[in-house]
Amino acid sequence: MKITKVRAFQKDLPYSGGGLAMGDRSADRGEIFDTFNSTVVVIDTDSGISGVGESCPWGTMNIGALPALPSLAEALLGKDPRDVHTIERAMDAAIEQNSYAKSTVDMACWDILGKSAGMPVYRLLGGMQIDGAPLYRCVMEQEHDQIRSEMEQYRAAGYKFFKLRVGIEPEKDIALIRFAAGLAQPGEVVYADANCRWTLHDALRVVRAVDDLDIMIEQPCLTYEECLHVRSRTNLSMKLDELVTDLSIAERMTRDLIADVACVKMSRVGGLTKARRIRDYLVDHGIKVVTECMMGGEVVSAAVSHFAASTPPELLFNTTDLHSYHTEPTGTPAPPTSDGRMYCHDTPGLGVEPDFDSLGDPVAVFE
Repeated sequence: MKITKVRAFQKDLPYSGGGLAMGDRSADRGEIFDTFNSTVVVIDTDSGISGVGESCPWGTMNIGALPALPSLAEALLGKDPRDVHTIERAMDAAIEQNSYAKSTVDMACWDILGKSAGMPVYRLLGGMQIDGAPLYRCVMEQEHDQIRSEMEQYRAAGYKFFKLRVGIEPEKDIALIRFAAGLAQPGEVVYADANCRWTLHDALRVVRAVDDLDIMIEQPCLTYEECLHVRSRTNLSMKLDELVTDLSIAERMTRDLIADVACVKMSRVGGLTKARRIRDYLVDHGIKVVTECMMGGEVVSAAVSHFAASTPPELLFNTTDLHSYHTEPTGTPAPPTSDGRMYCHDTPGLGVEPDFDSLGDPVAVFE
């Protein structure tokens, strides 16, 4: 089997919640985004089997997949997409960084591998470990009445994990965290995601003020050293997200005991192949993982569902149904969700096909 054609599509995905706070390594870490531009790649082969992948940048921190695709396509045309490690090495040799583009291609190759083997991707990743991965929801509101209403809405749908948007003003963050923690019911988890927006001084101020609560702090500061310092000054559990970029960081995390939970996002690390390697290392060292991606529609969510399903349940913290955050589709059918959990399709491959009616014509074709 050989790759004969690579087609690229782009789709604007309006955020269903109105606006999402920007974090990560941007110059303005308080910016709000209401639309995300997703790239969907379809890889065709000489056997008639096609695979689909998707990646969606988080705001302005990455140029996205499209600019790197010509170089990647040139390196991959004629290769067997089922040899995912060969594909991985070819992409890394062809171009540095550009994790979004590599993730899109890698995801499509896993889809082809599953289809050619007649197996769902989760089985190729190690088998079904959990039938129905727990989901979290982002509570984006800042006013107490709205926070209460949003948590009640998600609770009624079965969600037990609530991520708060913080990192705006320390005093307001403290009040918000204490209020939301007071709303939590038995078995529910509240965690505050600063998305790198706190300075070290502000992070220490917040964690000291809420140290008596049963909550988790996510990615308080921009640098590893700052987060490690915060960790050493609090009894609260901690989750890292933006800093989880490759296997070397995972190795460093286990040595330093910096986090209880690590978020492994396919597009950030360069694809499902690399994400599985990082996930397995963290699991082997007893660190819980969030298995997900950056943003995206049904194609990304399908890949996430298989990634989560193949993770041991005792070390799977949660995941998310990214397609539910947007009002426009990229593929069909979406992975099913019920009572706060997401399930993966049991059909060969990822179990999703591109929604060409929504995607329109390709913006680039390489053959």
